[in-house]
Amino acid sequence: MCRTRIYIGSVLALVAVLAAGCSHATTPRKAEPVVQVTTPSPLPVVQPTSDLVPWHGPVEELFVHPLVLDPKLAFTSDSLGIGFQNYFVTAREFHALLDQLWANGWTLVDVHGAAAGTVRVPRGRKPLVLVEDDVNYYKYFDGRGLARRLMLDPEGRIRAELPGPIRSTEDVVTMVDRAVRTHPEFSADGAKGVLALTGYEGLFGEHDLTQPAARQRVLALARALRVDGWTFASHTYGHIDLSRNGWGTVQRDTRRWRDQARPLLGPVDILVYPYGARPSREVTADLVRAGFPIQLDIDIVAKHERYAGAIIMSRRHVDGFAFDAPDRQRPFYDVAAVRDPLRPPG
Repeated sequence: MCRTRIYIGSVLALVAVLAAGCSHATTPRKAEPVVQVTTPSPLPVVQPTSDLVPWHGPVEELFVHPLVLDPKLAFTSDSLGIGFQNYFVTAREFHALLDQLWANGWTLVDVHGAAAGTVRVPRGRKPLVLVEDDVNYYKYFDGRGLARRLMLDPEGRIRAELPGPIRSTEDVVTMVDRAVRTHPEFSADGAKGVLALTGYEGLFGEHDLTQPAARQRVLALARALRVDGWTFASHTYGHIDLSRNGWGTVQRDTRRWRDQARPLLGPVDILVYPYGARPSREVTADLVRAGFPIQLDIDIVAKHERYAGAIIMSRRHVDGFAFDAPDRQRPFYDVAAVRDPLRPPG
C-alpha cells in the first residue's frame, strides 16, 4: 500500500523539495526475528502525575528541528535561509506550540511505552511523543541565529550555548522542561521526548569527539538528559537516505554511529529515518537485528504497525511546510496563533 510521505530536506543543503514514496513488500532473504518491545521502567517523575489511565490505539508523534533563535539571521532569501523557513520553527513558535499542546489536552509519553502499547495518560488527556531531529547543532548553524551546542552549566543545569558564549534556556529541551514544571500533567511517568542524533559532526554540538574534554562533556550531558526523562535515537551516522541504500552501506553507517555514540549515550534501540525515507523490508529487518526494533518514519496520520520484525510509528513534522496546511495541524495547534510574526509569508 502506498502512502504519501514528506521527506524532510537535507541537513547539508536544507533545500530538498517534498517527494512521494511508497513502501512495498518483497520476499525476505532470511528469517525475520520476532521482536518483543517491553514496557520500560518508569522514568523519573518531576512531580507526581495522578489518575493515570491506559491508552489504547496509536499514539500521535510530532517532531521539530533545533530552534531558530534569531529569525532575522536565519530567514534570509538565500538557499540556506529558505531551508530554515521550510524545515525549522522559531523559539517563539515552539513556546506557543507547547502552550497549545497543553491547552488542547495532549500529554507527553515515553516512546517505548507507545511502541509496547502500554501508554498511560492523565484521565481525559491524549498521549503525544515529541521528537527533535538533528540534535547536533551543525556547523552551518554558525552565524544564522541558532544555538551552537547543548551543554551543562557550572550548576549542572541543561542550557543552550549561543555565540558569545551566552547560556540560554531557549532550546527544545529546556522549554519542554519548563512547560512540564508549569503543568505537571503535561508529562506522564516523567517522559519528555526523543532526541535523534547523527554522528558525522559529533553529538550535541561537540564537533571534535577525539578530544577527551569534549567526550566527557557529552557523557555528562547524556546522563543528565536521561535522568530528566529524555530518550536518545539514532538518526544514522551520515543522515543517509535509507530507501536508497542496501544493507552493506547501511551496515557501515550503523557501525560508525554505534562506535561513536554508544560509549557516550548508552544503549539506543530507536532509529529515526532521515527524510522519513523508509528502507526496504530486508534493510528494515537487518536494522532490527542491529538493535533497532523501534523505527520512526514520517506521515500525516498516527501509525503503529509491525513490518519486517520492526515496530514502525509515524511522526508529523512541525515546520514552515506544516504551517501551510493549517487544517491538518488543528488538533494540535492553531497555526495563526503559533506563527512567528518575523516568519516570511508562506
